[in-house]
Amino acid sequence: GRGKIGYTIGKVQQPDVNDRTYENWELNNSIVMAWLINSMESHISCIYLFLRTAKAIWDAVNKNYSDFENASQVFEIKNKLKDLYQGSMDISEYFNELQMLWQELDLHYEAD
Repeated sequence: GRGKIGYTIGKVQQPDVNDRTYENWELNNSIVMAWLINSMESHISCIYLFLRTAKAIWDAVNKNYSDFENASQVFEIKNKLKDLYQGSMDISEYFNELQMLWQELDLHYEAD
């Protein structure tokens, strides 16, 4: 990251706009923001384009796509649960599938 990781984790704080280091901070923050946005597929990055700092982008991406509190994974599991029906499965196969999805969902809520 060429010494820029601090911009994503909040270690490098935004100085006051009147501070002499503000322009340097703004330049580096913009570089990190561009790296983050350009590393994403365009249909994903477009929702992060208007965030003002690299940390804001990182936090939003982390919230949506990390293993813990992953909103998209929880949504997908809930959809699978909603759409699951026994159909041609025997009762134990259906129960096991249902149980697996509930356990996976529980993992996301235990992290809270």
